Amino acid sequence: MKKVIGFAILAGVLAGCYTPLNNSGVATTKPWLEIPAKRIDFAGKQYDSCYRFDLRFWPPEAAERLDLQQTCLSACCWRSDKEEVTLDFNKNFEHDLTAYGRARKYSPGQITLKVNHTNWLNTTRVTISPRNAITTNGLVKLSYKEYDDPARLAQLEAQARQAAQAAAQRVKTEAQQTQQPAVTEPTKPKTAKPSSDSLPTLASVHPAQTLLQRIAGPKIDSYFYQMNKRYHKQGAVFLLSERLLYPQVTDTDTYLVSCLAKARTGLDSAHLQASTFPCGQWIVNITTQTVTPYDSRAKLMWNP
Repeated sequence: MKKVIGFAILAGVLAGCYTPLNNSGVATTKPWLEIPAKRIDFAGKQYDSCYRFDLRFWPPEAAERLDLQQTCLSACCWRSDKEEVTLDFNKNFEHDLTAYGRARKYSPGQITLKVNHTNWLNTTRVTISPRNAITTNGLVKLSYKEYDDPARLAQLEAQARQAAQAAAQRVKTEAQQTQQPAVTEPTKPKTAKPSSDSLPTLASVHPAQTLLQRIAGPKIDSYFYQMNKRYHKQGAVFLLSERLLYPQVTDTDTYLVSCLAKARTGLDSAHLQASTFPCGQWIVNITTQTVTPYDSRAKLMWNP
C-alpha cells in the first residue's frame, strides 16, 4: 500500500513539471521542447515523435555557428533518427580566425540535448548538459572572448594595399595604351599622362570592393538589419559602424574579398563593448562583373 501511495505521489510531482504542448497530446519537461507530430502503434501507444527546440540565443549571432535544421531548431527531428543533439558553437572558430583574422570563442562551447519519451506518463523529457546552460524560458546565454590573429590581419591589409596598387597600375597602363598621339607635332609624338584624379590611390576604393558593394551590399545590409532586429527584440543594443573589405587577388581580374564589420553591442547603452562581425568571403570577378559567395557565412547572406 505504501508503495502504491509513494508511486502516486511521485507521479503527481512529475506531472506538475510537465507542460502540454500544441495539439500533439504529449507533455514535455520544458516549455521550449515542442512535439509537432508523433507516431503511434495499433495499441495507441507512441513509438516515435518529432521534436523541435524553440530556443533563443544571447548573443543572437551565436546561432549562426549552428546548422539550424540539423540541430532541430528550425525543423523537427524524429526521435528514432536522432535522440541526441549537440549545439557546437565553436565548430568554425579556427576557420573564421584563419579567414578573417578575428573570431569569437563561446562558452560553453558545446551544449548537448538528449530526448527520450516515457509512455506511461505520456511525457517527452529533455536532458541538458551542462545542466544550467539553458534557462526555463529557453534562453541560451553564452559568454565569449574575441581572438585576433595579428599576422593574418597584417596579411589582409598588405593584400588590400597590393590589390589597390595593382588596380592603379592597370588603370595607368590602360590610359597610356589608349591615348592617341598628338597630330600637331608629328616629329615628336606626345603621350598625355592621365591626371592624378583618374587614378586610384592606396586609400581609394578598389574595383572589387565597389562591385561587391553594388551587388552583394544590399544582402549584407539585410543581414545586419535582421541582426539589429534580433537584438532589439531582446531589449539589447546593436550599433553597426564601419565595414572593412579586404580584396586578395586570386587570378586575373578575380579577387577573394573578405568582409568584416565593426559594431558595438550590449544589453543596454551603458554597457557596450566593441565587436567584430565577419560578413563573408566573396569571389569577385571584375571582367564578368559577378559576385559569388565563397564561405558558409556569405552563402547564408546570399540565400537567407
